[in-house]
Amino acid sequence: MQFIATPNGEEVAVMNAREVLVVEQALSLYVMQNPDSNIAVRVLRDVSSANESRQARMKGASEGASV
Repeated sequence: MQFIATPNGEEVAVMNAREVLVVEQALSLYVMQNPDSNIAVRVLRDVSSANESRQARMKGASEGASV
């Protein structure tokens, strides 16, 4: 995982696909054990959404390459 500082002073975490899957699985387990943790539920939703977007981009790229 790498952290990149943005011009407005925030940081962005950049992970490879394997790291994203591990984080998503860990958050899923945490949410199952702590269903009342609103922040964990929101973070899991965001991570899952980012992972789904990545998968869609990869699928689109692979379909475009095979044409």
